[in-house]
Amino acid sequence: MSYAEPVINPKENPFRKIGAGACGAVFAQEARPLAIKLAKTDDQMALENEYHKHELIEQQFRKWGFTEVRIPDCFLFIPREDEGSLHFSQRPDLVAAAKAVCHLPTSALVTQRIDPLCKRARTLLIDKYCLPRIKEAAHGDASNRDCLVRVYLGSLEGKGERLFFSLRNIKMHLNQMVDLQLYVNTMASRMGVAMALMHWAAETDARDVEFVLGSHPERAAPTLRSTELWVLDFNQVQSITMDEVGVAKAVEAVWVNDPYLPRPLGDSQFEKQAWNAFVSNYIMAADIILREGKGHLLRLPRMFIRGLIERHETQGRMKQQAEENSKEKYSSVNISIRIAD
Repeated sequence: MSYAEPVINPKENPFRKIGAGACGAVFAQEARPLAIKLAKTDDQMALENEYHKHELIEQQFRKWGFTEVRIPDCFLFIPREDEGSLHFSQRPDLVAAAKAVCHLPTSALVTQRIDPLCKRARTLLIDKYCLPRIKEAAHGDASNRDCLVRVYLGSLEGKGERLFFSLRNIKMHLNQMVDLQLYVNTMASRMGVAMALMHWAAETDARDVEFVLGSHPERAAPTLRSTELWVLDFNQVQSITMDEVGVAKAVEAVWVNDPYLPRPLGDSQFEKQAWNAFVSNYIMAADIILREGKGHLLRLPRMFIRGLIERHETQGRMKQQAEENSKEKYSSVNISIRIAD
């Protein structure tokens, strides 16, 4: 796909906001293949970094022929000082959509839009997770058409029916994916390869990237089981050194991110299977990448996996200690009350 200047007809197909994050808001036109991410403030460093890291990671995915996790095509970055390239004065619909959340004129990143889930999949999610009394409103909410599903393979916190419901960037936890009979282990395997490419081919920490389910741009996805796994949002990604310091940085990046990746030491069978699928494919892909001129670094991917396990063990000990301290405090209060009586 190549970038072409979109034809604007504000009356027939206006821009509207389809998503937002810390550094920018994303706008698109209905049924058009482009997404325009505008910086919210005059600080364009995060958006410019996203452009460079997005391009770098996209190049490595292409070099290694990896298509099981899709990455949006990255077209161009437009600095604020070159705002004339976006012709804000000629795009009143874009200005109208963006002025409430962005300080215009501002910098922009133009990428391929990830197609949202189809109506059938959206209906399934609403019927499954929306309270009956607000289902009709959810079906009629235009923002729910912008449905991308965040894949949280490292969390079992998925709830049932929700009072506050939105399909825009809805979070789907591991227990919910198992309940819906999605291909959890396949997704975990693909995440493993994607992370290995971002770490050892692109030499980045993959900080704050998102894994989401969306539709395939060339074919319809009538069910959740036939969706595509995408990776996006590279504005916080940083370069790493190919040594222990770089590994520590990559481990920290996973730990501070949302729980997209499977977590180690899970109790349930599906947690263990997802973790094992992730690890085996991560190590396999990393070995293939590093054997091409970097064989002396083969220990580093294993160090990364050990680092995740150690962080999880540390977190478990801290949680256990906090629970014990809480019990001791409660016991002390009860003793004081009995003495007073």
